[in-house]
Amino acid sequence: MQLVNQTQTVAPQMRDALLSRKETARRTSLSASSIAAMAKAGLFPRPVPLTPSGSRVAWLESQVNAWIQERAEQAAEAVRAKGPRSCARATQ
Repeated sequence: MQLVNQTQTVAPQMRDALLSRKETARRTSLSASSIAAMAKAGLFPRPVPLTPSGSRVAWLESQVNAWIQERAEQAAEAVRAKGPRSCARATQ
């Protein structure tokens, strides 16, 4: 099933939510200024301008979720790289 608009047809699975600056900060546990600096450095998804002036921006939920997942995978890999001995010491 597809949703039909007068100008275009969009498949439901192609829809993506927009996250505000506040919601993006909440989901990532980063400050708005850290998000802006990381996006500028290419370390975080760039925001989508919502107004012609760019004074209002949002982030695509799928991109933020992918960034979070990537961080989780990197953390898991770091734990695996340290081996089981470091985990055993941490629990003692």
